[in-house]
Amino acid sequence: GMVKIGGDLPWMSGGVKVGRWALAVWCAILLSVANGTLQMGACKLDTGGFSFHVWAPHASSLKVEVKKTAATSPHSVVILTEGEENVWYGACSESEAQLGDDYRMVLESKHNSCFDQEGAVLYRRDPYSRFSKSEDFTEAWCVLTDNGKAFKWSTPAAPRLLKNSLRGASIYEMHIGTFTPEKNIKAATEKLHHVASMGFTCIEVMPLTEYGGAWGYNPRTCLAIHSPYGTPDDLRAFVDKAHSLGLAVMVDIVLNHGSSRLNCLWNWDGYGPDNNGGIYFDKGGGDTPWGKKFAFDRREVQEYLMDSCRMFLEEFRCDGLRFDSAHNMPDWLVININKMIRAEFPGTSITAEVVPEDPSYLLGGKGFDAVWLHEPTFNLIDRMAGQADTFTAQLRSMIRQRYFPENGAGCGINALLGSHDQVGCRKNGGKGGDGRLRRYFIDRVGGKGDWNARAKTRMWWSAAAAGVVSGVPMLFMGTETLQGGWWHTDQMFQWGAVKRDGNPGCPFADQMMALVKASLKLRKDHPSLVTSNPDVVLQDVANVVFGVKRGKGYLAV
Repeated sequence: GMVKIGGDLPWMSGGVKVGRWALAVWCAILLSVANGTLQMGACKLDTGGFSFHVWAPHASSLKVEVKKTAATSPHSVVILTEGEENVWYGACSESEAQLGDDYRMVLESKHNSCFDQEGAVLYRRDPYSRFSKSEDFTEAWCVLTDNGKAFKWSTPAAPRLLKNSLRGASIYEMHIGTFTPEKNIKAATEKLHHVASMGFTCIEVMPLTEYGGAWGYNPRTCLAIHSPYGTPDDLRAFVDKAHSLGLAVMVDIVLNHGSSRLNCLWNWDGYGPDNNGGIYFDKGGGDTPWGKKFAFDRREVQEYLMDSCRMFLEEFRCDGLRFDSAHNMPDWLVININKMIRAEFPGTSITAEVVPEDPSYLLGGKGFDAVWLHEPTFNLIDRMAGQADTFTAQLRSMIRQRYFPENGAGCGINALLGSHDQVGCRKNGGKGGDGRLRRYFIDRVGGKGDWNARAKTRMWWSAAAAGVVSGVPMLFMGTETLQGGWWHTDQMFQWGAVKRDGNPGCPFADQMMALVKASLKLRKDHPSLVTSNPDVVLQDVANVVFGVKRGKGYLAV
């Protein structure tokens, strides 16, 4: 029947007659507020239709336009009402908005710093949207999704495969946009058997949210999947397939700064005096070399960054997160985010990239399970280039990483042959700003055609995988096939080197992949290589010979 509601509803004004559907929606919204479970952005309702909640402290009016993808104009307009704490809210029925429809925010601002460029009416993406079909990143249209509620998983939600500890793991670092010729998540999913066949236990995927720039480390928003890579369900299928193969999935997230180009959050509600970036960037931030830091002092921004973590762990069932450039975030915020993850998603592994490496970020400090290690890689590069006069001290440091705990409370992730930071080159093969060349390791020591270079590459990977060098071993894609040159967005993984589907592949690549597989099996079969710490038991400085003991009876020279 119909009931008379006095006062204002979020999408209507005055005393009006509403049906059962509208009353059910309104009750659901009230209940979510009371329970502290209010979901920002567009939320698919069990009653049908969508609710919308948008933080816009400087808006004077705000509405949501909805259209079919092929349409040129909206078929529905949802007027939002300003509520407490500057959150605007409203809802619509299923007849007005359906899954897959496009939507955008349309607002007018009380402090419009964008008037000269955009006029009085501002069109914005939903900061909480999960997807947009636009690949040129210039449109405000997003896509209405159910945030994975209807996805059919074939693997269980728990336990998370890493179970807090990374010590026994082995990691394969992957960039979706260059791993396959198709440059997308679907194609990468079909190639996961390549990673699993070598014995890796975890994939670390470089950033997946919408970004400006080249490699993914300049987020335009923090929750929308980068549309050239595919849809949110494509990513769920990727994680599901990885789990079925015994592979955990760790995702790089960037919570310290926004993109310096095509930033969807910049001056979001019009406010942005003195080019301060507006509500997502104006307080407690500052600059990084890559873009402006987020407004860490704003509670709403803190929740936004936490919700990015929640999304990957809940909606995509990822097993771990790697915080890029964690030292560019306030310590108190890092600690609070990690506490939230521990409380809401037990078993999740959390890694920090910190420069320089800092053990205070580990458990008992800021709460991370691991930190990335850059120093051992640069030590090895210097040695191979003949630049290391103090190689004895450097080698001892690589074997027993300096400053890191002996009690197992955290560990280092060691891409000894190079992560994307050492392999990736934005200068078309030239030196970076620090004067160093970026190259695959095989190229640094003579190239794939050089027997000595191949032997050095196999030796150093074995030292990392078998525990002679401390830390969790990580290998950047292409290293296993002895790919040459450098990596960048125009330098794809060379599948021609892999024996498959009648392709003979490259015998040198076969040898390296066999070595990777054998070394990871050794690591798996002998827990002492993981649980104990390495000790230098023999040192011949004149001949640069070291004896390393790990566990009971294991000796490497």
